[in-house]
Amino acid sequence: MRELGIIVSLITGALILLVRDWRVVLLALLGQYVAVGLILSQVTPPEIALIKMLVGAFVCLMLYLAARHSGWSAPAGLDAPRFSGDGAGIRDPLPWTGLAFRALTLCLVFILTTVFTRDYPLPEIPPEIGLTCYWLMLIGLVVLMLTGQPLLAGPGLLTALTGFELLYTLLESSLVIVFLLAAVNLFLTASISYLVAVQGRNPSGERS
Repeated sequence: MRELGIIVSLITGALILLVRDWRVVLLALLGQYVAVGLILSQVTPPEIALIKMLVGAFVCLMLYLAARHSGWSAPAGLDAPRFSGDGAGIRDPLPWTGLAFRALTLCLVFILTTVFTRDYPLPEIPPEIGLTCYWLMLIGLVVLMLTGQPLLAGPGLLTALTGFELLYTLLESSLVIVFLLAAVNLFLTASISYLVAVQGRNPSGERS
């Protein structure tokens, strides 16, 4: 189960960076929470893994409802999301971040992750889980740099936080810390949902 969780974490992180359809991004984010839950279930008490997965499901539901109620829909294309007057799509303000650029960035992130895992191993953490932590944190930070659109940048921020949570939970697996991190997740999600709603209900502004 740990190996499956690690593989799914790598795949979902890549999808969050590559894809510009917010529905696919949210689905990948949900899969990421489940994958991290699977990893935690092998190294921490099962209730901690369950809390992580439940919080992740609630986070994704909040973002989905905020997007749907604000008039967002899937972009017309993977690399050329459009915004129309009826609020049916989105446009990323960074047109140079096309699929080819993001794919190259993904390769660089993977190389950087392997280098960090080899040269700066995380203490008291198995190397494969350390690689997952580095991967999620780096992917999240890169997504934040490549888009200013909250429905895409938000999952990037949550991905980076998930990587940090995985690391910290393995070092300190008390329920107090788990609930504190869950509260941080929900607070950030509420803030992201607010930004999504504000942009979604502004038909005259470009969705950045």
